[in-house]
Amino acid sequence: MRARAAVLSLSYAFLLRWIWSAQTLQKASAVCTCKNLTICEQSCNATEEIHDFICFGQRIAPDIVDYKCIWNLKPYSTYKLYTQQSCKQREMENQSMISKSFALTKLNMTAYAIAVSEDRKRCTIAKFTGFPSQMIRCDPPNENNVRFKRNQGYLSVTAEWGDKSVKQYYVKYREQNSTLWKQVQSQNTRDCIVGNLTSYMSYEMHIQCVVTTECPQCPLSEVISVPQEFVDAPTIKEINEKPFKTGQRIVIMEWQYVHSEAVENYNVTISKASGELAGVSSYILKTPTMKLILCYSAYIISINAFNRAGLSPPVYRFIEAKENQSALDETFNVNVKSNNSFRLSWNKKLSREYACYSVEWWGSGEKISYESFFVKKPYHDIKTKNVTFQPYKRYHFFLHARPDKDTCNLKNINDSEQTYGRAHAYLLEGIPLTAPGNVSVSNVTQSSFVLTWSPVAEEDLCGFLQGYIIYYGDALGNIKKNITVDPHMNSYKLINLQSRNEYHVQLSAYTAAGQGKRSALTYIKTNPDAIAIGGMLAGVVVGIIALLLAVHVCCRLLHRSKNLLWPSIPNPCNSNAVQKIEGGQELEMFEPLYRQNLEETEEHVSVVEVKKDACCSSKLAFISQDCKKATLTPVTVAEDTLTPQSPTHLSTTDSVSAEAILTDSNKNDSALVPPINTSDSSEDSTANTMVDTSNTRAIDCVPTTVAKPAVVFVSDYTTMELFQQISKAGDQDPPSQTGNSDTVPSNSGQDYIRQALSFAENSQHERCF
Repeated sequence: MRARAAVLSLSYAFLLRWIWSAQTLQKASAVCTCKNLTICEQSCNATEEIHDFICFGQRIAPDIVDYKCIWNLKPYSTYKLYTQQSCKQREMENQSMISKSFALTKLNMTAYAIAVSEDRKRCTIAKFTGFPSQMIRCDPPNENNVRFKRNQGYLSVTAEWGDKSVKQYYVKYREQNSTLWKQVQSQNTRDCIVGNLTSYMSYEMHIQCVVTTECPQCPLSEVISVPQEFVDAPTIKEINEKPFKTGQRIVIMEWQYVHSEAVENYNVTISKASGELAGVSSYILKTPTMKLILCYSAYIISINAFNRAGLSPPVYRFIEAKENQSALDETFNVNVKSNNSFRLSWNKKLSREYACYSVEWWGSGEKISYESFFVKKPYHDIKTKNVTFQPYKRYHFFLHARPDKDTCNLKNINDSEQTYGRAHAYLLEGIPLTAPGNVSVSNVTQSSFVLTWSPVAEEDLCGFLQGYIIYYGDALGNIKKNITVDPHMNSYKLINLQSRNEYHVQLSAYTAAGQGKRSALTYIKTNPDAIAIGGMLAGVVVGIIALLLAVHVCCRLLHRSKNLLWPSIPNPCNSNAVQKIEGGQELEMFEPLYRQNLEETEEHVSVVEVKKDACCSSKLAFISQDCKKATLTPVTVAEDTLTPQSPTHLSTTDSVSAEAILTDSNKNDSALVPPINTSDSSEDSTANTMVDTSNTRAIDCVPTTVAKPAVVFVSDYTTMELFQQISKAGDQDPPSQTGNSDTVPSNSGQDYIRQALSFAENSQHERCF
């Protein structure tokens, strides 16, 4: 019961309070006037918080000030403003909470603003008090009235103030994302310069007037962004041209910029090289590409990147005039009448389609001139103003037709005219000043060669080129000819020439005024005939083959003559028998011949007796070139000098006893020969005998005893002759059988040796004869 009573009492109290509040709001809204604003303030401020509420004045003329009040409050449906100075009620705009303008006197004023909700259950009130002279505000210009430009680290700011009472202002700036603000005061009402900025940095700035008596209130402007400065020019990537139709071409350009993220737009300016102005020649683009339709004139293109801070340095590109279109030739004619006038003439069909024209002309190294005109006739006379035509100088002309007939001025640089034709003219023609250059010869054959040259420069022609004259002849002066060729040719083939003949060539260019200077002499020699070359090659080949054969035959003849005249003598050192003798070993077939003699006698020494005899005797052991005879004489050796092993084998030191001494009458040399068993009468002979062979020219020679040499037998004679001497010695003195019967050689061995020696002797005898 108590809880229920408490709930009822609370509900009753809330109802009473609501009724009182409603009555109070109704009463406040109904009776709030200038006289009871204090009561209204007490009744509304109890429920709502007071928000910003200001009043200010703006000078619209030097002596006229409009005042307004602003209340930053939302959301209420009804706003009312009361000014206590004039005690008037004014409505405030619901959306902007700005009152309408009102006037005030110089006295102090108090303003009340009351806001009531739509359901009239809530209300709030705001109050402002101030002197009108202190309430005047000099607002900063909006962002559209503030211009700035950056250049080489400086920022130039220009502000357009609505209040003429502003004499100076401040520029507060900082680097983007920085907290440090800097301030610079302007030099006058409009201009302010800020220095020492970093070119690649972006900045933020405020503008605020300087406080004066005319401007007691100077609020800050909104933040104005200053982008980075452009210090680099754009880069043109490529410019491509392709034909569109006769007299027009499509030009496609593409470029780029290194700081493209800071670029707002690109400014592309296109102008004619002649200087003719167009109604539209600049284009603002967002993308770095552009497509144009242009005539065949020369153009100058410049491209800038820009943002609010300014333009970048421009990049320029010159588009050459398209003069290599032969389809435009002979479409119209130019006749230069004097040094300051000329006449144009063209086809009548063109006059039916076009009435506006433009003509451009220029000489080499001169600026392009132009003139536009309106004419319906197929000809037109033009008198130049600042251009004077020079003799011997070529001038180029372009005639452009324009479709617009209201005025013949260039309306738009893009797709506004078409080139109709081109022409060239001289005031006065002359002869060429120079000869064709770079004269060269190629493809030389037996009867022709190709002559190549470079054309004469345009400034040296002094007239229209009519052609070239080729002068050629032989070195002897028997042939002198000249040939005329077309002006468009730069090479010519001379034919029907003589082979293996030397020619000289000269060239010259000529115009309507005459022939120009000749080139220097160029000498050429034609190739020989193919048959002559083949014959020469065949002769060379046959000669080489004959020489090789002759060398081969001569070598064979020389070899055979040498064998016949100077027969080769074998080297006994290469004989197997001599090698065995030098090695200290006895041949088994010699052992029976001298074994018994070695056992019975004390020493055996072989002495060479040189006797002069007839050449090639059948009993000689050896025949020399001096017809000297070498015989072997046995000499006894002491028996006690032999070692016990001597009956079977000889030692190395005693092997000398088995050598023979052979003398050569030409070389005075001596040699050892193997010992031979002789008859018993040889024991009574002298122990050692030496023969002096240095002067053996007499019939009889005196023997001389010499010591046994210790050298190996060396001779130029064959070993077979040694065998012959041994066999003869054995036949004359057979060995005695005083010792052991084993030392007697068998008859079969002696027969074998005799047969071998007899065969060798007969062979030697045949060689001698």
